[in-house]
Amino acid sequence: MKKSLILAFLMMFATGLAFSSSSFFTTEVSLGTGISIYDSNGDSLRKDLLSQKDYKRIVAGLTLDTNLNISDPLKIMFGAEAFSDFLWNSPQYYNSLDYAFFTGIKVFPNKTGLNISISYVLGNRADFFTQTVEVQSDEVDEEGNPVLNEDGSPVTKDELQKSNDTKAWGNGFRIAIQYDFMMNKATKIKPVVGGYYRCLPRGNYNRDHILCIYGGIRF
Repeated sequence: MKKSLILAFLMMFATGLAFSSSSFFTTEVSLGTGISIYDSNGDSLRKDLLSQKDYKRIVAGLTLDTNLNISDPLKIMFGAEAFSDFLWNSPQYYNSLDYAFFTGIKVFPNKTGLNISISYVLGNRADFFTQTVEVQSDEVDEEGNPVLNEDGSPVTKDELQKSNDTKAWGNGFRIAIQYDFMMNKATKIKPVVGGYYRCLPRGNYNRDHILCIYGGIRF
């Protein structure tokens, strides 16, 4: 079911790109930044990194969408976006890639550049991180035997290991406000700025929240 929806979104988006020269279709590409809030019990590693003093962070988002101009005040939109959150304090890191497909409506209240949109979203997230695990020590005695504790158990040590985790697909919503510059001008490329909020429940009362501000161009 989810694979079919993704394929449908991709086909619709490809169609929009193919016919973007027509007045019935307009395509937008935007880059943004913001904050991601992951409501998850397994997010302790990420929170530990954020609590450190010298951590580094890069947050960036990319959105591609196509509008069907069914009337001047109302558009139907569909597209795809990725939102990445890279967090590290070497040698530790916690990197997240959030990707989603959406479709909805965009309304221009006064037929000016200001517009508001609300969309249904289908998305997922993949995390890549390091975590400290306890492993058996490689220390040996003079005879080459593993060193043991007083109770006879193997001596252990902490080791930083790389890992990854792909979350469950979720269904949510996306609300955006945007301003299209030069909307009524006869130019092929028109700048846009805006911001959106995306909420994506993932089950077990966990939700992903993304707040993003962006700038881009409209063809």
